[in-house]
Amino acid sequence: MFNKSTLTITTSALVLMSTGVAGAASNPFSDVPQDSWAYDAVATLAADGVIDGFPDGTYQGNKTMTRYEMAQIVARAMAKEDLQKADKAIVDKLAAEFAEELDNLGVRVADLEKKSDNVKFTGTARLRYDDGDINATNPKADWDKDSASHAHIEYWIKGKVNDNWTGVSQIETEYNMKSDSITAYGDKDIQVNKIYAEGNFGDSMLKIGRYGEFSSYGRIIDTEISGAEYTFEAGDLSGALTYGRLKDSRTLAGTKFENKSGGEYGAYLGTEYSSARLKYNLSPVTSIGATYGRLNEVTVAEKGNNFQDSVNIWEAGFNTKLADNLTLMAAYSKSDLDGVTDSVGSEVVNDGWFSELRYKQHNPSDVGSFAIFTNYRNVGAFSTIDATVDYTENVRGWTLGFDYVPMENTTIEVFYTTGTQVNATSTEGRQDVDIFRAQMEFYF
Repeated sequence: MFNKSTLTITTSALVLMSTGVAGAASNPFSDVPQDSWAYDAVATLAADGVIDGFPDGTYQGNKTMTRYEMAQIVARAMAKEDLQKADKAIVDKLAAEFAEELDNLGVRVADLEKKSDNVKFTGTARLRYDDGDINATNPKADWDKDSASHAHIEYWIKGKVNDNWTGVSQIETEYNMKSDSITAYGDKDIQVNKIYAEGNFGDSMLKIGRYGEFSSYGRIIDTEISGAEYTFEAGDLSGALTYGRLKDSRTLAGTKFENKSGGEYGAYLGTEYSSARLKYNLSPVTSIGATYGRLNEVTVAEKGNNFQDSVNIWEAGFNTKLADNLTLMAAYSKSDLDGVTDSVGSEVVNDGWFSELRYKQHNPSDVGSFAIFTNYRNVGAFSTIDATVDYTENVRGWTLGFDYVPMENTTIEVFYTTGTQVNATSTEGRQDVDIFRAQMEFYF
């Protein structure tokens, strides 16, 4: 060890790293003896190319060094990757000697820079306008009551914990333009919709927390659960196992039926959910997928008679590329919940089809790209928990629409849906479904 002084040393390493250190010479440190081991250590690192000299690569005589300047050099040497074993040993020894200075300056700054690179912020802002009878799952579809026109923003924060694990959160808020209020999340101004950690688990992946659960084609479920998900991939085969809990106080597919006494009933979900899903690439252009899910303690309240049961639900589908710019997907889902009647006495349908034909693909980073799509669905209310595509529960009908990218990181979507309810939610009979939507999304 030597006292806190200045070391006379070949400008060698010291100038190099001197960016931002010129003013440090005035620091009140005493000299370090020129015969100190640190002099030889720095010279060795310079000779090995770990430490550079002046911009022209030469070393121009001696320069007085403070411990502050030395700490900066050591910090930069520590940041070098793929050091030879002998050089790493020298750097480690220098780091131990200048630990206090590194802690107060060099290493701390480097760590902050490293951590700032670990955290990423992204998000989506959306403006949406809906017109028509916009709710096929509640007893009365009423524009004045059920307006879905809104301004919505979601904000993603992803922080790298280490080489294997990442922390993720999603914050959302939504402003209802019809009611002039924030109403989308139980009158909360802000909803933390997702918060979870994901990382390597052997050769597979593990996700823990509150995250978005998605069945093979989004026909069974596309909503948040709190739990754990194990995913794996083996060549053309991939899959996942999930166990978690759904949000309380919701009905299957969000559907409620009106009875003659003016009350409402439906299949009220217990919170426990588990599933297994698989997807297999048959060829470079065709994939098939299947999901099995189970809901425990589903309560059905019908005409004053309540009963509780577990519900099994299945999904199977495929997607394929028919031509260079033409893709097709179709999926079928079904549950074993039966024996429940709707508002006019017909049995509630527990299976459903959804198919979509899409011409071209849009990409928010490709200005001018677009897609034209049409889909057909015949989806019973008891065939899904919460499907991906809006207004696809308890609906039989068609949709025609397009997506367009007018400028970078911006998309416009417009579609029109027409059809009828599969089961009547009102004692007046099945309602028509007639929806026009226009929305713009901004990605940042």
